[in-house]
Amino acid sequence: LTAAPTRWEVTPGQWEDALAYNGMVPGPTLRVVEGEPVRVVLHNHLDQSTSVHWHGQRVPNAMDGVTFMTQDPVPPGGSFVYEFTPGPSGTHMYHSHHNSAEQVTKGLAGALLVEARSVPEPPADRDYLFVLNDGLGGFTINGKGFPATPAYTARRGERVRFRFLNYGALAHPIHLHGLTFEVFARDGYLLPQPFRCDTLTIAPFERWDAIVVADNPGAWAFHCHVLSHAEGPHGMFGMFSALYVD
Repeated sequence: LTAAPTRWEVTPGQWEDALAYNGMVPGPTLRVVEGEPVRVVLHNHLDQSTSVHWHGQRVPNAMDGVTFMTQDPVPPGGSFVYEFTPGPSGTHMYHSHHNSAEQVTKGLAGALLVEARSVPEPPADRDYLFVLNDGLGGFTINGKGFPATPAYTARRGERVRFRFLNYGALAHPIHLHGLTFEVFARDGYLLPQPFRCDTLTIAPFERWDAIVVADNPGAWAFHCHVLSHAEGPHGMFGMFSALYVD
């Protein structure tokens, strides 16, 4: 992972000064397997120190990435090697844990998806990320504000998995029109009893997993239901997307 400043287009023509891993906001999705050792090398090309924390993982203390507590800050031009064995499985994240109020909200965060070897997960035909942030250029989904937000697609009858991750400072109740969430995991852990809803509140740095059965064709609004985060006098903006069921 290379942490460096970059210019990021949040909406068409709206460019912001971002801090990014590998030039991407959010950072690249890391897919690993539960129980199989991982090595990640961090290169710091920022003008300030940084680190990486493996949010939700039971790592050795020296690999936890909290500067001045479990490691020294990685200085500009420096590198650090993180080694750990992934676990628990599920939807997790990684992010800076140094000057994080600035670094994370400006982009230094990404999804860490740990494939389960011991815990059976519900089957899904599609697997999507829904990453929330409210610190880089406004209210965003996967680093973009509407109309640049990603649209999700499914064919009728498919089971679609959504992984909700919140890197922001605010809670966001996510609402899907015309369809139903079947929520089965929180912070990577399977719920003892899944539940159904159409609005799911994602607190800062929580992760929720839900299946949507695409049984109702159409173009369905998919947005934060704090109204000022998604709709104004000139229409939709910010945390607004759509799920198209064909």
